[in-house]
Amino acid sequence: MNKINYLYIAIIFFLFFNIERAEAQRNFKATEYTVNDIHFIGNKSFTPENLKKQLTVKEKQLTRTTIFTRRLIELNRIHLKTFYVSNGYLNCTVKDSFFVFGDGNVDLYFTIHEGKQFILEDIQIQGNKIIEKEYIIDLIDHKLNTPYNPVKIRNTIKQLQDEYANKGKPLAKISDSLVVNKKSIRVYLQIYENVTMHIGKIIINCPENIDLNCISREILLKPGDLYSREKITKSKKHIYATGLFSGVNINSTNLNPANQTLDLEVSVRELKMRTLGFDVGFGQNRGVSSGSEPYTAVNFKGKWIHRNLFSRGTRLNLNFGSSLNISNIFMRPNANIELMYIEPWLLGFRSSNLFKIFFENQLQDNNEKLSFGSEAALIIQPDKRFSLRTGVEIKGIHYRYEQLETKTSELDKERERAIFFTMRRDVRDNFLFPKMGSVLTINSKIVGSILGGTQDYFKLEGSFSNYLNIYKEIVLALRTKVGIINTFDSANETPGYEKFYLGGETSMRGWANRRFISQGNLPVGDDIKILTNLEIRFPLFWILGGEIFIDSGNLIPDISTLISTPYRWNFGFGITIATPLGPVRVDYARIINPLTQYEIDNPWQIQFAIPYAF
Repeated sequence: MNKINYLYIAIIFFLFFNIERAEAQRNFKATEYTVNDIHFIGNKSFTPENLKKQLTVKEKQLTRTTIFTRRLIELNRIHLKTFYVSNGYLNCTVKDSFFVFGDGNVDLYFTIHEGKQFILEDIQIQGNKIIEKEYIIDLIDHKLNTPYNPVKIRNTIKQLQDEYANKGKPLAKISDSLVVNKKSIRVYLQIYENVTMHIGKIIINCPENIDLNCISREILLKPGDLYSREKITKSKKHIYATGLFSGVNINSTNLNPANQTLDLEVSVRELKMRTLGFDVGFGQNRGVSSGSEPYTAVNFKGKWIHRNLFSRGTRLNLNFGSSLNISNIFMRPNANIELMYIEPWLLGFRSSNLFKIFFENQLQDNNEKLSFGSEAALIIQPDKRFSLRTGVEIKGIHYRYEQLETKTSELDKERERAIFFTMRRDVRDNFLFPKMGSVLTINSKIVGSILGGTQDYFKLEGSFSNYLNIYKEIVLALRTKVGIINTFDSANETPGYEKFYLGGETSMRGWANRRFISQGNLPVGDDIKILTNLEIRFPLFWILGGEIFIDSGNLIPDISTLISTPYRWNFGFGITIATPLGPVRVDYARIINPLTQYEIDNPWQIQFAIPYAF
């Protein structure tokens, strides 16, 4: 057999072996193991229940399982050790092991050697000059004669370095040392403040198609200013908020301790200046009346953006779209289009200045509203938590509605000139699934009077929501909402498209949308609205949750009728499904005090919506 034949045989064996191995790999399915029970060995100071709370891995339950991975167990071992160390057990050791059962379940074992617990006896601070010792002690927030927590000390050192960096001392050094006496510890902080640094040059690496001033005006520091890490961080946020860049970096360079100066170098990564996009999703609309409570709708949106008009950082937006009420999908969709010009600076003042022209057509309950006009607004939004907007609006309104008495269609053509003011303060811990915090909103406007037009009235609406995490994942949510609209001349009537309505998935859930007061099939609005909601939200299993709620409210023409008009109530319960868009919910509500024959015959109402009612 010659060499060529040997080579052929070798190639055949090689191909056969690799084909078999590839087929085996293709058919191989890894066994997936599930965490069953978690055991602790050697723990004396903490109960198993306390230790399990420190773990991200959970024991198997009827509606909950955790997939076993070696990395997950290692991370939880570190969590346990950190927990012990932060409670003064500095020499604690934690080892992990596991036992695999034939049914795919895994029991976890954490073997703990606690060691001695150390108590903080004293804290000594040396070298501090520009920051008082009392302030540093308050910053440490570690009481004497309590278990020593090194994690808290290390975090304090980082915070203290930031404090010095905000006072012009980025070169400050802080070292800590310990003196251990049996079970007590003395902590010594040695501070080296070093020289005070000032800003030298500010070097900006700016793309050619962007005006250098678009970046420089957002920087809160100037040459000669005292160095401040806080101002550098805020400057980065301001530059990013221009919407021109996908990344921003500000680095210190050319440190010169002898001259007590350093330079700042600003680098940016540019976004695409012109974009066109489309979006389909769920949202909330108010319908033909701005006094209605929102309803859930499917929104179809398109947007064209020019981020850098005239190379000055100004923005031009063209927004267009339509929305469809999910409770009445056979109704004609609403449509809107608006062109916005946004100037981020005005007269040297950092704010968003908006100039907009718009067109909107809405249809609801046989009522149709066509709005068109222009708006100029000043928007102040220092962060995502707070926004203030004020300006003027000129618009025309064609409002077609059905007359209650004659059952005939009427068309009102109005010209409105208004001054408006809106404010929102949102300090919730989570915008979609809040557990703590509050939301305060105020909306107001004055129409007509000395401004002219065919309408003369004022409108004010305020809302306050509060969220309390009362136990584990159980949340108590409360809301109060009050609105009033009135004319400057008592002989005139407020416009129907501005009146307040109640009923629906975001207000009084015992009634259908806008049907809190109705005559026949037509909803009836009024000039004063009072609404209160109380909910208890709780998890069930997996992504399912539940809620129990009480809604109460009223619509009245004036304050004098408040006492004589019965206050209305409903209660109910709901099921929620957690999604990336927020909770999808189905609520089932019952009217507590039905008054009309229709309410007596139809006391229950089913509501479907996204997200929570408030």
